[in-house]
Amino acid sequence: MRSIFRGIPDAAVTSAALLLAFGCAVLLKDSGLDDSIVVLTVALTLTLARVQRGASPRRRLLGLAVLPVVAVATSGVGWLLFHHLAVGGTLFALGVGAAVWVRRFGPVAAAAGTLATLPFVAVLITPVPPGSGGARLLWAAVAALIAFLSVAVCQLAAARAGIGRSAPPVAPVPRPPRAAGGWAVSDRMACQMAVALGAAFLLGRLAFPDHWSWTVLTAFIVSSGNRGRGDVVHKSVLRIGGAAAGVVAATLLAGVFPPGDTSSIAVILAVLAVASWLRGLSYAYWAAAMTAVLSLLYGYYGLSGTDVLLTRIEAVAVGALAGVGAAWFVLPVRSGDVARRRTADALAALTDVLSAFRGQEAGQLVAARARFDDSLVRLGEIAAPFRAHRGLVRLLRRTAPHPADAIDALIGCAGPVGDLAALPGPPGPDLAARAKALTANVVAARRALGRRPGPPRHPLPTAPDGAPAHPALDRVDAALRCLTAVHGDPPPAEPGPRDGGDQTARQDTGTRSQPVGRGSS
Repeated sequence: MRSIFRGIPDAAVTSAALLLAFGCAVLLKDSGLDDSIVVLTVALTLTLARVQRGASPRRRLLGLAVLPVVAVATSGVGWLLFHHLAVGGTLFALGVGAAVWVRRFGPVAAAAGTLATLPFVAVLITPVPPGSGGARLLWAAVAALIAFLSVAVCQLAAARAGIGRSAPPVAPVPRPPRAAGGWAVSDRMACQMAVALGAAFLLGRLAFPDHWSWTVLTAFIVSSGNRGRGDVVHKSVLRIGGAAAGVVAATLLAGVFPPGDTSSIAVILAVLAVASWLRGLSYAYWAAAMTAVLSLLYGYYGLSGTDVLLTRIEAVAVGALAGVGAAWFVLPVRSGDVARRRTADALAALTDVLSAFRGQEAGQLVAARARFDDSLVRLGEIAAPFRAHRGLVRLLRRTAPHPADAIDALIGCAGPVGDLAALPGPPGPDLAARAKALTANVVAARRALGRRPGPPRHPLPTAPDGAPAHPALDRVDAALRCLTAVHGDPPPAEPGPRDGGDQTARQDTGTRSQPVGRGSS
């Protein structure tokens, strides 16, 4: 229940930014522009508010530099999409693919690439920017600037007032590692995105000539932030289901407001605010809200939208199919490999936490715990598809250990690790000895993930009578038992010298991969 209400402050900040941007855009519209300036500004504000949440000043300055420039470039692409779809579609696919590809150059390039995709998304909603001739370039930049300032003002004011959540700390991100065949992860994601968008343009133009943008937008959404094939399939199912639910809501809303009624605009903004709140729970809520918003827009302009909304479900399904096909057959990335890599990163960070705890190094313990918490955030980003798959498997009455069990168990270690870090004073000799045994079990779990030879895990030694047996150690060890149940014990060690637990923890890097940045794995 607490997780449901946790996103309300962030949704309130987003709503304030939407209202501010909407008001500024309406003033521009009243000066002689059409409604497209309002739609473009609101679309940019809505997407930017999510991307910039908790951003550092440097990240915001990067947005100020990138967003208007890319908005000007995409305005030309939008004009081509309206007049020369084949040329515009090719440039669109290549542009978005390039924005994904630049993530290989580090965190700054990854942030710039993420920001650069936002005007591309907006141009699918308003293919022809406001104005005419060269003026459209100016107004596209103005819309981007309004969106940026609205989001920055509201988020910075909220941060000063202590409203909303900050983004979790992010460890320095090196360049993505090369996968088999010399392909970096970002290279694979860029190729998949470009192919998915190209296929969506072709299929959308053939099957839905008047609504091809719905197919392309869906292909973009299910392919963005790709964390493996299962992630794309999961998002596709949520988007199709959400669109179907949105059609039901749209049918109920049909005819409620007469054409041109400004009350429908207020309802649209309210629906967007609620959708931004519920999106953290499931993307299906967002997809349903977008369909309902579309129905309200049709009603505002005096169009009958029920039959068109049924076409929307078909277009969404085709776009999802394009995204899934690209993820499955174009340089595919297995979701299981992503999960093992991020699990290994979390275990490596946990090793550092336990080493700092035993060594009584307070400063290193704080830093190690921050890295561990960040690794759990990254692990949680990939959890939803595995949990959905586990639910389907359990419906078939299969009770074998599932990878989702290991993910949930490791995420559940956040509380126990926090309890260890909060212990006053250094650990006693008995507690330190149990922590050392737990460190050896973490090493065994890391070796099991990488199928590297080594000793199996062992139960923690029982605390002597009267000695404090801190339950946090037992809770972490229970999570390691769950990992062992899923992945098995490491293969038997080869005969030879046996490394100590600490030395093994430092040398065992076979399963500790280089992090590849949010949304790029």
